[in-house]
Amino acid sequence: MVDIKKIDNELYIARYGLPRVANAKWTQIKSNLEVLREAVKVRRNKWNNGDLVKGLNISDAMLIDYKDVDQVAYSELIKSIYTNTDIARLVMDGASNGGYSFLVMSLWNHSLRLTKEQKAFAVDEAMNKIGTTRYKKQRDEYSKKLDEQGITDDITTTIDIDGCVNPIGAKAKNEYFNYTCTMMSDTQAHGTAPYDIRYHILRNPNWTLEEKQKLIMDFWCDDETYDEYLEQWEWGVVNDNENYKGEPFPPFDRYELFNEWSYEMLLEYYGNKETTDRIWEEIEFCRQMHKLRPQQWEIKTSPQRVLTQSIE
Repeated sequence: MVDIKKIDNELYIARYGLPRVANAKWTQIKSNLEVLREAVKVRRNKWNNGDLVKGLNISDAMLIDYKDVDQVAYSELIKSIYTNTDIARLVMDGASNGGYSFLVMSLWNHSLRLTKEQKAFAVDEAMNKIGTTRYKKQRDEYSKKLDEQGITDDITTTIDIDGCVNPIGAKAKNEYFNYTCTMMSDTQAHGTAPYDIRYHILRNPNWTLEEKQKLIMDFWCDDETYDEYLEQWEWGVVNDNENYKGEPFPPFDRYELFNEWSYEMLLEYYGNKETTDRIWEEIEFCRQMHKLRPQQWEIKTSPQRVLTQSIE
C-alpha cells in the first residue's frame, strides 16, 4: 500500500520549497499508476464536514499535466469534480474564495468532452459568482426581505471597520455584511475576474454558440462590468509576453491587432505556430464575444447592426 500522504507532501515541498525541484519529482510520481489512482480517491476531511481527495497536490498536478497522465486516474478525478461541489471547489493555488479551483482547472482541457449533466454542473457553479443574474435576483430578494422586516435606512446604526466606527443605515449595514459573507464564501472559489470560471466556460468548445449566447447575458447582469471585462480580455492578448520580444512595447495597439493583423502576419511575427494559434484563438474569442454581446458603444453607434446580427 502506497503512502499517499507522504508522497503528496514530498511533491508539495518540491513545488513550493527551496530549492524547487517540482518537475523532477512530478516526473517520478506520474509514472506510478498506483500512486495516481490512489491519490484521486475521495476522503473526508479531518473535521468530517467535507470531502477531499487523498493526494491534493498530486491531483492538482494532474489537472495541469492532463495530456501526459494516466487517463484512468484522470477520468476518476474529473468524475469527482463534476459530481461533488467539495472537490470542484478545492483550491491549491490561491485563496479558497477565488483561486484556481479544480473545476476551473478541468476546463483548461479543451479536449475533455463533457456530458450534458457536467456542463450544467459547471454553469450552476459559475452562476454563484458575484455579478450574475442569479446573484442579482438573490440580492434583490434579500433587500425585499429586509424591507418586509422593517429594516430600512431610516434606522441609523454604526459599523466598525478596522477600528473606525461610522454611522450607517440599518439596511445598508445588513446588505454590506451579506455581500461580505458571499464574497468570502467558497462559492466564489472558481477564479478571479476577469478570468474566472465564466471566461473559461465561454472559451470552452463544449458549449455551443447558442448556449454561449444565453450564458454571456446571464453571467454579467451589469453592462458596464461586462464591457470592462471584454476590454481586459483584449488587452490581455495585446500584453502577452510573446508580443514584446525584448522591446518596451508590442508592435501593435489593441485596434491594430484585432482589425488589421491576419493569422499569416502573426505567424510571420512569432515564427512559431503554437504561439500563433494560441494568440489567434484569443483574438477570435474576443471577436466572438463582441458578436454575442456587443459593448454599449457598439450598440449606440450601430443599433441596426446589432438588431440584425446573427450567430455565425
